[in-house]
Amino acid sequence: MKGEEYNFWLCSIPGIGIRKLLLLEKELGTPEQVYRAGEERLVKIKGISARDAHNIVTSRQTFSPERINGEMEGLDMRCTTWFSPEYPAPCRHLYDPPKRLFYRGALPKEQLCVAVVGARDCSVYGRETARRFASVLSAAGVGIISGMARGIDGWAHQGALEGGGRTYAVLGNSAEICYPAEHAGLYRSILKRGGVLSEYPPGTKAAPGFFPMRNRIISGLSGGVLVVEARKKSGSLITAEQALDQGKDVFAVPGRVGDSLSEGCNNLIREGAVLVTTPEDILDYYGIVCENRTENFKKNKLILERREKMVYASLSLEPKHLTVLAEEVQMDSAEVMGCILSLLKCGLVKEIGNHHYIRNVI
Repeated sequence: MKGEEYNFWLCSIPGIGIRKLLLLEKELGTPEQVYRAGEERLVKIKGISARDAHNIVTSRQTFSPERINGEMEGLDMRCTTWFSPEYPAPCRHLYDPPKRLFYRGALPKEQLCVAVVGARDCSVYGRETARRFASVLSAAGVGIISGMARGIDGWAHQGALEGGGRTYAVLGNSAEICYPAEHAGLYRSILKRGGVLSEYPPGTKAAPGFFPMRNRIISGLSGGVLVVEARKKSGSLITAEQALDQGKDVFAVPGRVGDSLSEGCNNLIREGAVLVTTPEDILDYYGIVCENRTENFKKNKLILERREKMVYASLSLEPKHLTVLAEEVQMDSAEVMGCILSLLKCGLVKEIGNHHYIRNVI
């Protein structure tokens, strides 16, 4: 076997976690030396039980690097282990770091990555906020980490792609499985402009217990975690708690009082999370200078006609129906529709569906 194959073998043995790996490394040296050690030598290592030693020895007989390499090559997948130089340095500081990271595409290499997480059943406001923050941060060279789940996660990845930067998805199943299936197009785009990572070997399907586990990797790879929308009891708050335990920065977008999707974020802010209302708040926090991406919109607004300015001023990230807009600006629906068409052409407005419109903040 080759060096990396010994690394992979040692990190694939069931029941041998990071602490035992470190014991073996301290006593015997490299994974290859562990591979060559006899069972009698292994049981003499303090912290290595007789059962551990037996598992190590018997695993040599079943381990097939040719089969595993062929399987990963067929999936266009690679694996980095605890002993590999390319193993992400931030993950080494986790309390329970993954022994292996399987990935398609690339591993995060940015100087700063920020995780963007939030509710699966997010509002349009949350969706557009996540997309906006991720886009601006991505354009400034910040890597965007998330879990490719429905809702905030997916829109954070989408925003990062629109910003022209790189984004990385950490999955609760193996890296070759796109979950949820509806994100197949997004999955392919992430592979081209970032990577998909998992600690689970090929063929592992999603399971409820895997998602809380993957959250520690999402926060571990990131310098800070941004929570956009979250209920009082939310998986996103688990990610935020793990980030705090890891000594990472936690940012939260405030929400409306009484809105269940805002309770988690508002509680985080109450407990000391950094309140942010624009992506520039995060860039300023880290001392990153970049061009103001809203400048083009300011220029566009200057050339709008008076009626268009009135309609635009009435819009926000909360969808409004055409008839509601007409009442607010005291114009008939046909006039408002004409203004909306002009604003759509300028890229200042988005149609959400069924004559509902919001500001386009990107």
